[in-house]
Amino acid sequence: MKLFFKILGRSFAVVFLLSIGLTLFSLLTPDDTAAKTICGNYALVKENSRSTYIINTENGEQAIPSIIISYSDNQNFIAAKQTEVPPSDVKPDYTTYSYWLIDTESGEITGPLANEADFTAFCSQHNLTFGEWLGS
Repeated sequence: MKLFFKILGRSFAVVFLLSIGLTLFSLLTPDDTAAKTICGNYALVKENSRSTYIINTENGEQAIPSIIISYSDNQNFIAAKQTEVPPSDVKPDYTTYSYWLIDTESGEITGPLANEADFTAFCSQHNLTFGEWLGS
């Protein structure tokens, strides 16, 4: 019986020390807001569910504001669906959004385009096609 309590006490001490170590590790790990490169000098930055935007990695400036819902790219353009960040106590409306386009070669940003018809017209005018839309 004495051996049982000795083993139980040591097991508890190991688990306790391990939990402290894991807690410290989680506090000291780098932030998960790393930018995900999309195309050219542009990257998607997701800080949290209310802060997802596209930046120009050359100058660090925000190219398209939060909240990016989804994006797609081809070799020269990035297309994004973006909704406005609501007040802090209101849930974002992901059903209403505008379209944005970035010409990755010139850096020209077009948007916000209010609806899909405007987006389609712009793409037709510039002979643009986009593949699969990726969620942010």
